[in-house]
Amino acid sequence: MTGPAILTLDIETQRAITETWDLWPKYIPIDNVIVPKRILCFAAKWYGKDKVHFHAAWDDDDLDAYDKMIQVAWDMLNAADIVVGWNSTRFDIQHFQAAFGRLELGPPSPTRSLDLMQVAKKNFSAGELSLKLDWFSRMWLGDRKLNHGATDLWHDIRYGNREERRAAQKIMRDYNKKDVLLTEQLFDRFKPWTGINYALYSPELDEDGRLKRCTKCNSDDLQSRGRFHTNTYSYDRYFCKSCGAWNRGRRMVYTTELRPC
Repeated sequence: MTGPAILTLDIETQRAITETWDLWPKYIPIDNVIVPKRILCFAAKWYGKDKVHFHAAWDDDDLDAYDKMIQVAWDMLNAADIVVGWNSTRFDIQHFQAAFGRLELGPPSPTRSLDLMQVAKKNFSAGELSLKLDWFSRMWLGDRKLNHGATDLWHDIRYGNREERRAAQKIMRDYNKKDVLLTEQLFDRFKPWTGINYALYSPELDEDGRLKRCTKCNSDDLQSRGRFHTNTYSYDRYFCKSCGAWNRGRRMVYTTELRPC
């Protein structure tokens, strides 16, 4: 299927290390930060492709691995038309942008950020008990996030012995990649509510006034279902058999002689 380059991604961050006088600090001065928080790893998947990409910089002092990871992220975001995530606009994307700025990479090409948590909040929050990815995965997909148990992966990745570090890194990789797969599946379910016209990214829009692709999922499996009417205009109406969304033709097919003042 032709259409936009859609990238689903998810990041995991490593905790900062700070000095504090007690266990309930109200404020930690900047000079008390020993190691800042940072992106630990990320997973990403191109829509329509099977491979889930994974990149990590496990060690705080491995700046070369960190720079390479951030460069890969920049390249992927630069190639994307739409970036899909869960709580991604205010978390994942801002973490990436901060890293791009620090490394003087500049911003990647403009993309459309599609935060599925915001789609859920706008359309489903009153009917669901939680806006967490794990909740929607259970309720909508019959699946769930990977359970990493009571293990503190972040601690073991930083301070564990060789065996503990390897075990924690594997769990973190699987956990991160599973989140991307769940997010992409929810993206498919949320398409009729995202508000993005995916057909704009396809060279096939209208021909002789007939819609050729669904504006919600870009599928060409459309069925003509009568007309959509406003006060003064009528348009052909189409039902998408792939995602269940309703579409309106671009061209007006009927208008009244009289219009309201």
